[in-house]
Amino acid sequence: MNWQVCIRYPNGQEKAICSFQNRENALKRIDAIYSQGYPMHVAYVVRPAQRIEVIKKPLSHFQTA
Repeated sequence: MNWQVCIRYPNGQEKAICSFQNRENALKRIDAIYSQGYPMHVAYVVRPAQRIEVIKKPLSHFQTA
């Protein structure tokens, strides 16, 4: 499973900043960020990476020669 380190803003929006295949490594990354000081208005969180779903459309609109 892939994990994302995200920055969460006060308005609830999140932005992924990096990805890891191991949750423990993602948590270590957050520990490293917080070891440099705690930001006042943002939080760093680890969450499972969201899958990108591919929508497959029928090819009926293509014409063949």
